[in-house]
Amino acid sequence: MRSIQNQLDDNYDRLNRLRLRKNEILTKLGELQTITQNAKSARDEKNKLIAEKKAARDQLHKEKAEITANIKELVAKKRAIIANAKEPEDILVSQLKEITWRYQTTTLSMDEDRKAVQEIAELEKKLLYFKKTKDVDQEIRKLRSRFNELKSKANATHNEVLMLAEESKRHHETLIRAHNEGAALARELDGIRAEMSALWDDIQRSKIQLSESRAHFDEAKTIAMQQKAERLAEQAKLLMTRRTELAERATEKLKKGERLTFEEYGALLEEKAA
Repeated sequence: MRSIQNQLDDNYDRLNRLRLRKNEILTKLGELQTITQNAKSARDEKNKLIAEKKAARDQLHKEKAEITANIKELVAKKRAIIANAKEPEDILVSQLKEITWRYQTTTLSMDEDRKAVQEIAELEKKLLYFKKTKDVDQEIRKLRSRFNELKSKANATHNEVLMLAEESKRHHETLIRAHNEGAALARELDGIRAEMSALWDDIQRSKIQLSESRAHFDEAKTIAMQQKAERLAEQAKLLMTRRTELAERATEKLKKGERLTFEEYGALLEEKAA
C-alpha cells in the first residue's frame, strides 16, 4: 500500500508539473499566433505596396522608352534638315548681314535692288533650315528634361521597392521564426498530452490497486484480530482450568494438612475471590 501510495503521489506531482507546462505552452502559442497574424498582415501589405510601386516604376520606364524613341526621331530629323543645308550657318548669317547692310545704306539701281531683295530672300530661306533645327533642339531639350525627371522618379520608386522588399523580408522572417517556434511547442504539447494521458491511466490503475490492497489489508487485519481474540480466549480458558486444578489440589492438601506451594496458595485465593 505504501509503495502504491508513493507511486500515486509521484504521478500526481508529475501530472501537475506537466499541467503547468501545458498552460505555459498554450499561452505562448496564443502569443505566437498573434505575432504570426501581425507579421503576415504586415508582409502582405508591404508586398501589395511593392506590386504597386513596381507597376508605377514600369510605367515610368515605359514613358522613358517612348521619350528616348522620340528623341531619336528628332535627332534623325535634325540631321536630315542639316543635310539639306548646303552652307554653314555662320557664313549664311554673315552674308545676310552684309547684303542687308548694303541694301539699307547704299543707293541701288532697280536691278541691283531687285537682286539684293532676291539674295536676302534666298539667304533667309537657307537659314530657315537652321531655325528648324533650333526648334528641334528646343523640343529635344524639353524631352531630355522630362526624361531626367522620369529617371529620377523611377530611381526613387526603385529605392522604395528595395526598402519595402527589405521590410517584407523582415516580416517574413518573423513569420517563419514564429511558425517554427510554434511547431516545436506544438510537438512538445502533443508529447505532454500523451504523457498526461498515460499518467492518468496509471493513476486510475494505482487507485484500483490501492483500493484492493486496502480491502485485503482490512480483511487480513480483521482475521488477525479474530485470531488474536481466539488465542487470548484459549489462553484464558487454560489459565482458568489450571487455576481450578491448583485450587482443588490446594484444598486436598489443606484437608491432609500438607504444605501448599506459592502457586497453589495463589490459585486457591483467586478461586475463592471469584
